[in-house]
Amino acid sequence: MVDARKISIAILAGGESSRMGRNKAMEELAGKPLILRVIEALSPQEEEAFIVGGEAATYRCFGLPHCADQFTFRASIVGIYSALAASPRKNCLAISCDLPFVAQELVELMAGLVDGHDAVVPIGVDGPEPLCAVYSRSCLDALEENISQGRFSLRRSLGDLDVRYVDEAELKAVCDPAIAFFNINTPGDLERAEELLAARGPTAAAPAHLRPPLVCFVSKKNSGKTTLIEKLVPRLREAGLEVAFIKHDVHSFSMDHEGTDTWRIARAGARQVVISSPGACADLKRLEREKSLAELRRQVESPVDIIVAEGYKSAEADRIEVSRSERSHELVLSEDELIAVVSDRPNAAASVPVFGMDDIDGLTSFLLERYRLGASRPGGASGAEGEAEGAS
Repeated sequence: MVDARKISIAILAGGESSRMGRNKAMEELAGKPLILRVIEALSPQEEEAFIVGGEAATYRCFGLPHCADQFTFRASIVGIYSALAASPRKNCLAISCDLPFVAQELVELMAGLVDGHDAVVPIGVDGPEPLCAVYSRSCLDALEENISQGRFSLRRSLGDLDVRYVDEAELKAVCDPAIAFFNINTPGDLERAEELLAARGPTAAAPAHLRPPLVCFVSKKNSGKTTLIEKLVPRLREAGLEVAFIKHDVHSFSMDHEGTDTWRIARAGARQVVISSPGACADLKRLEREKSLAELRRQVESPVDIIVAEGYKSAEADRIEVSRSERSHELVLSEDELIAVVSDRPNAAASVPVFGMDDIDGLTSFLLERYRLGASRPGGASGAEGEAEGAS
């Protein structure tokens, strides 16, 4: 796992993909989108990685924050500038979404070399690889100057920076440069990548587990969220999925009962109480602050295919609103904040799908397709373009 204390990780996904003819970030390699291959190869934690460029809705299912390119011109230098501007850390790995064979060891090597330099750039078989490199925020002024002057060549911009290049000998100690920098621009490249993946064998494949998708059901109080989820979970189970559930309670709650041993010990002052039996285990502890949805998501244990949450209407997550006429004729959230609506009003929304209150089958099919769950799921319990175009 890449050391989160040193760098953040920006996955560049805003290129035009002109040679592929379609969004290559979502092109599948052995059943998984290319961008997912990069995410899994680096195994980033939620707080250290983000996606740059492209449409935020396209990449929401991967559970990472998204930031837009800061200039309208599509070029690799724009993607890297935008990544550094948004990076929560001083140093940031900028990596194209079309490098499915990137090695963690390579990134860790570069992260360890960046101090005292503007950038660390590996030299592959075809020369410098600036779309798999670590940059410091000290690059921002030089990159912005080049962009403002219409100088979009990323390799030329490296001449304005203090770059620590990683040579062939250093690279070969941690990876095979011919494989690590193999990028996918065309359907032919994709076919070659399939061959490379097959040749590497199952032990070299990306990790099987992907953080499961998370969808929040939101509504006004007493609109039927719990009843809907109660009907949805069995359908998801029938589809072969393992489901986790997170409930947000705006008030305090207690899962214990007055008079029980655990209730008595907790009341006596124990900060954490754990009770276990052959069939279940519960863990209750006092908190100084409420945990965020992202923190709770990381606590969900495998194997789980999808996390369903009730509440969290302000969370950075996919949200489905449940809207019942007897509670309100207006949505709580705007349509651009939702992926779907469940309502007794067929016209409750115009730009996102609307499912009837009893259309559990339709809602289930929507979730299976959106998150590629079931047989086509990219992971989980159930199964560089040219510089003018860029890959940001």
